[in-house]
Amino acid sequence: MPDLVVKERTLGYEAQPEHVDPSRLSVVCVHGTGGDREDWRDQLNGLSDQANIIAIELPGHGASQPPAESDISAFAGWVADFVEALKLERVFLIGCSLGSAIVQRIALDTKPWLVGIGLVGAGARLRVHPAFLEGVLQDREKAMGLLADFAVAQGCSGELKETLARKFRACTPALIHADLTACNEFDVTGMVGQISLPTIIIVGEEDRLTPVKYAEFLNKAIAGSRLEIIPAAGHLVMMEQPEAFNRVLADFLAPLA
Repeated sequence: MPDLVVKERTLGYEAQPEHVDPSRLSVVCVHGTGGDREDWRDQLNGLSDQANIIAIELPGHGASQPPAESDISAFAGWVADFVEALKLERVFLIGCSLGSAIVQRIALDTKPWLVGIGLVGAGARLRVHPAFLEGVLQDREKAMGLLADFAVAQGCSGELKETLARKFRACTPALIHADLTACNEFDVTGMVGQISLPTIIIVGEEDRLTPVKYAEFLNKAIAGSRLEIIPAAGHLVMMEQPEAFNRVLADFLAPLA
């Protein structure tokens, strides 16, 4: 898979189709805590007939060089520089959890190439429970298992939970702690209403990390935004219910593409 040197740092990513036409609509997907390109596997494989689908790996994650960041604005700078290094002309940014905070930060900075945003498992504020934030440094195994459990709906398959637990445990405690710290310090509740881009907000009906009320707040604050609540899904809705997620996103992207 390709990588890209940005500010003397190699960033891993995957694009479908592999040859990216910069003039075509590009959907740039930003993963959450401890994530990588595989978080968007069903979107990479399922939506490339409509747009370029590009899954970036944040610094320190996946194939991207460390160190990671612990600040949303710093992460946002990497994503914006990545887009500009690829010379993408029309970009729809979509992010889950940590990624949603990064997308909000970039949207508030008003980039000329940004034509719309998607917020998944999102909030204008992302406070992290001490059981995760402190637990990852005190009892890594327990905290990672707990995070994997809370990341999906209670009825989710054990296979996905175990896959997530393995992924989280493969990350260093410092990486997960940095991601969670960035989330915990993020708060744009007083500014999010300034976003005027076409916006879709997608949340799992059973999301326990960013409950539906968080998405409803964003929907009310961002004028003209669209809210989609997907049943039988938790925080990682794009992995839990990929077909429903892709239908909703494809419908929203159609007029932009």
